[in-house]
Order: sequence, then structure tokens, then C-alpha cells
Amino acid sequence: MTSLKAPEPAVVRAPSHVSPQRPRQGWFLQHSPSDPGWQPRQSRPRRMLAPAIVASAGLAAGVLLHLVDPREPGNYPTCPLLAATGLYCPGCGAMRASASLTDGDIGAAMSFNPLAVLAIAALTVIFVRWTVRMWTGRPKLTITRPWVTTALLVLVLTFWVARNIAGWTLLSPA
Repeated sequence: MTSLKAPEPAVVRAPSHVSPQRPRQGWFLQHSPSDPGWQPRQSRPRRMLAPAIVASAGLAAGVLLHLVDPREPGNYPTCPLLAATGLYCPGCGAMRASASLTDGDIGAAMSFNPLAVLAIAALTVIFVRWTVRMWTGRPKLTITRPWVTTALLVLVLTFWVARNIAGWTLLSPA
């Protein structure tokens, strides 16, 4: 017979005599109470590895879009949904919008796909907050409230329908 060892705990915690607090309720996020005895498991260089990889991938994608322009025909394949049905998906024009952002032309980026520009801005803020949290070693304290996820889904579906309304070219990426 072999003896099995119990797995090590994921978080090292010092005994705490502080009474548990109720989560702080925010409008978009629900915050968990902090544990004063919590210590990060990994060293700072190890924690910063994931943000460095994500930043490198984003930078590489931006350089690629800047050097190989998606606004030139033939550089990238056409959207499969657009090719098959003639309808614009919520992501149609996102690559051209991203390339316009690498050129610093926000107006052109908004004309290609305003939802993608807003998503890039939101993801940049989320990335910065995540990187700061990893740098300082703070634990994850927030979760998204369920209505936020539902609202984002409704926004994307509404954008998808609105950009395909016949005769209304305001949101079309062409």
C-alpha cells in the first residue's frame, strides 16, 4: 500500500482572531472581506510572469497590425460570417479598428467598430489593475456582479442587430 499525502493548502494563512466581515457591496463589483493574515504564495518575479506574457502578446499583436495593415485587401482573411451570410458580426472591423488605434487615429477606429474600441479601453484598464494587484501581491478581492455580465451580453447582441439593420450604415464597418 502506498500512503497518500494531503495536498498543500493553496493559500498560506496565519491564524486570525478577527471576526469575519460581510462582503462590501459595490455597484459593478462585489468585494470580499480581506484576511489580515494572508500572504502571497509566490515571489514577485513569479507573479509578474503572467502579466509580462499578456503584455508581450498584446504588443506583438499591435506591432503585427501596424506592419501588416488589415485595411489593405488580401492581407488577412475575410470574416467567415460575413463571407457566408453577408451579415456583420460584432467583431467585424475590430482588426481594422485596432490597426487604426496603433496609428493613433481614434476617429477611424470608432468608424470601423466602436464596440471594439470601448472593449480595448476596458481591457486595458482591467489589465493595469491586474498587473498592479500581481505586483503588490494582493489577493483577488472582487467578482463581477451577475447583472454586469448580462448587461454586456445584451449590449453585444444589440450592437450585432443594430449594425445589420438594412439602410442604416452608422455601425457598419465598411
